[in-house]
Amino acid sequence: MAAADERREIPEMVTFTEIAKRVTDRQLVPRPITRQGVRHIAETDPAWPVPAEKWMKIGNAWAMPWEPVEEFFKNREVRGRGPAKAQQRQPEVGDEG
Repeated sequence: MAAADERREIPEMVTFTEIAKRVTDRQLVPRPITRQGVRHIAETDPAWPVPAEKWMKIGNAWAMPWEPVEEFFKNREVRGRGPAKAQQRQPEVGDEG
């Protein structure tokens, strides 16, 4: 077997900043997202594809493989920033508050 056949492809590694830029540029999110937003999703969404113990520390940034993260954002349902706000009832004249 040739040496090239035995080698495994090295995955493209990206930081939270680069993930935010790519998913925004590729319109994988409905509105721009920040690196903090990506990190929040990574830390709180149980479906995040790269567990924290597999993140790589590079300088003062964390990096992870791009391919599973890209698939995650392609298939992720948009959730928004919180629960839908019900239309609030406007007080009528004479209502006591």
